Amino acid sequence: MEAADLSVVIPTRDRWAILRRTLDALGAQTARGFETILAVDGEDQRIPEAIRARPGTRVLAGPRGGPGVARNRGVQAAERPLILFLGDDIVPTPAVVARHLDHHRRDPGPELAVLGHVEWHPEVADDRLLRWLDWSGSQFDYRSLAASPSADAGFGRFYASNVSLKRSAFLGAGGFDPDFGTADYEDLDLGWRLYERGMRLRYEPGALAYHLHDYGWTEIERRYSNRARAERLMLSKHDWFEPWFYNRIRFYASKPRVSRVWPLLADRVARRTGRASAWTRERADRWYHQRLAPAFLSAWEDARAHR
Repeated sequence: MEAADLSVVIPTRDRWAILRRTLDALGAQTARGFETILAVDGEDQRIPEAIRARPGTRVLAGPRGGPGVARNRGVQAAERPLILFLGDDIVPTPAVVARHLDHHRRDPGPELAVLGHVEWHPEVADDRLLRWLDWSGSQFDYRSLAASPSADAGFGRFYASNVSLKRSAFLGAGGFDPDFGTADYEDLDLGWRLYERGMRLRYEPGALAYHLHDYGWTEIERRYSNRARAERLMLSKHDWFEPWFYNRIRFYASKPRVSRVWPLLADRVARRTGRASAWTRERADRWYHQRLAPAFLSAWEDARAHR
């Protein structure tokens, strides 16, 4: 597989300033010759002319349906055999495309997918809330991969923020399910269907990209509400699915309340190991989830009532 065989597909909505940085970083890749397809989620979007005019970039706008629907639109428009999905707030380092291509070049079979690594962008990384998302495993689960390297990262880590696969495999699995809309888990659902068709997800930490998204508490609550709706939908679609966030929220909500001091203490020991660190983190994790419980459980019950 060469760069000329690759389409980079990016769903986007309301993130033009950050998207420019993503596109600038794609322009600085060591591999050359790939195309970029921007799948704009919503015909209400006013697309800056500077983005429309980018060399090597196609812009496709369609009805709003969430990032999965936008990605489907982008893949349908692509004619190249390899797809790399990036988020519109993901800034790739210069070797990302080359690292993905290298794996597919050495293993061109339709079953191979490649997972790149995502870290917080240095501009936002110095934030206690983002560090909690990281060490608690509430955003991505790269820590487990680093601790226990494996030939197959597992379908549960099919993160559409930085992942590549053959276009034929994507289409054969039916693409992203539009039922998920703007909720989470559309990539987990697709990962399972790809896995059923034989997918092997190989982790490539050298395909490093930075997540340039500065979450505030309101946005975290919104994200968890989306997860509640997504977990309800996953339960209706897959007998094997266990609602991880629901179970976690319910567990912590049933425990005695803890002080807001614990998140501050846990942040100080976030890079340490040992019993004291784990004990502190457990209480910090409890505090965060107890605070998130009302929004999450309300969305959970609302999703139950509307099914």
